[in-house]
Amino acid sequence: MRRALLRYLGEIPVGSVVEVATLAEALNLPARHVAHILPRLGDDEAELLPWHRVIPRGGAFTKAQMGRPRTIRQIGLLQAEGVRFVDGSRLDMASVTCWQPPDTHLSTFWADLEDDEPA
Repeated sequence: MRRALLRYLGEIPVGSVVEVATLAEALNLPARHVAHILPRLGDDEAELLPWHRVIPRGGAFTKAQMGRPRTIRQIGLLQAEGVRFVDGSRLDMASVTCWQPPDTHLSTFWADLEDDEPA
């Protein structure tokens, strides 16, 4: 599933965002699993993949999230792509493009299982 998540991350266009729950649903995973994987990306992966385009529900970061360096970096990266914020911690959802992943979670799941089997 991690491989499918990374593949989806690479497909999110510049200036677009996707909610954690939407991405999780496409992967047939609980949202908490996606939220658990993203902060644990390796430095190389985080540099190459647009992890910052995956946002909390409704585009609103909590006060606890706002105290984290990763969230501050995420907001800066989104703003650099032209994403606007209403009050510094909430995206202006009316002005942002929400990316919709393809609804292929079953085929992705089975493809990942086959890829992980020894040759």
